Amino acid sequence: MLGRALMHEPEVLFLDEPTNNLDPQSRLFLWDRIRGLRERGVTVVLTTHDMEEADRLCDRIAIMDHGRVMALDAPAGLKRLVPGGTMLEMRVRGAGDGDGHGDPVRSALQRLPGVQGIERPAAQPAEDRASPTAVYRLYASEEPGPLLASAAQAVIAERAELVDLRLARPSLEDVFIHLTGSNLRS
Repeated sequence: MLGRALMHEPEVLFLDEPTNNLDPQSRLFLWDRIRGLRERGVTVVLTTHDMEEADRLCDRIAIMDHGRVMALDAPAGLKRLVPGGTMLEMRVRGAGDGDGHGDPVRSALQRLPGVQGIERPAAQPAEDRASPTAVYRLYASEEPGPLLASAAQAVIAERAELVDLRLARPSLEDVFIHLTGSNLRS
């Protein structure tokens, strides 16, 4: 289909979910071809649900929700929409009630210096039910080093157990969730 679309050497090419259901090798091959088109000056308009694909291939990205454009910018600009420059995700066992209200761990984490925002995503998958954990996403300043130690100490001080810790820069998926919310929709 891509070959047919390119036969007349278009100046603008519209691609709707071009890598949907492709194996990894075919996806990477197609990404290389799309990059090559862009380098030759072809304007490629790409629709995708794959945030990694958008991040790797697109110069400008529109994040849409319910048919409305929520944000439009370069990938780096969109990532700056997430509070702070760093996300610290913590999985904690024994964190308090399941809805985040009256949650002493969350309260302790919110009081830490440098924390610009905190989220507690929805319930964990079924495999975690035998040993329930809570996930906290802390959005912090650019220098996360001191926050790592103080966040771990805050969890321990609340008599909870730190199960896992992940430090990351915001991704386009984080931006999408930040702009649209994390709840499933029908």
